[in-house]
Amino acid sequence: MGTITAAFTPKLGEATTLRDKAGVPFVVRAYDPRFRDELQRFYEEFEPKRAAQGLPPSHPERIRDWLDDVLGKGINLIALRHDELAGHALVMPTSRDGIGEYAIFLREDLRGRGVGSEFGRVVVAAARANDLRGLWLTVEPGKRAAIRTYEKAGFRFIPQTVLSVEAEMEIDFTDVEGKDE
Repeated sequence: MGTITAAFTPKLGEATTLRDKAGVPFVVRAYDPRFRDELQRFYEEFEPKRAAQGLPPSHPERIRDWLDDVLGKGINLIALRHDELAGHALVMPTSRDGIGEYAIFLREDLRGRGVGSEFGRVVVAAARANDLRGLWLTVEPGKRAAIRTYEKAGFRFIPQTVLSVEAEMEIDFTDVEGKDE
């Protein structure tokens, strides 16, 4: 139960329409292979390069290899705005049973507009719907905007890591089961 071993589709239906802070709609849906070329272009144009622990990769060949790896396992969701790819979020297997590693990437022009917060909540819901026990991520402590986005999705710092070069954050779904959020 709750082990990510192969690609699976989130139990959230075909698509979820959300709105940013200005009320502009965007759609979050499970990744579909017909978006593969667009996702490749998304990462080739993504800024800043190697923004989070060396991701996304900076060269087209490395991006292709990385996508071949991550799209074949875990949870992969995409965000579309005006029918254009606006973001990609993923939950990858870890060595800890039932715990997934969370990552989210948004187009630069959409950051600070609430898209990441709303998108993140859908990713967390997908992880819970797929019976994971929790999510984990690492973040540089100086990345305040990213940290606020993660906190809005429910992540909390692991206390002993706060002063590290890469702090760790987690959501433990077993701590909140049965509680209203």
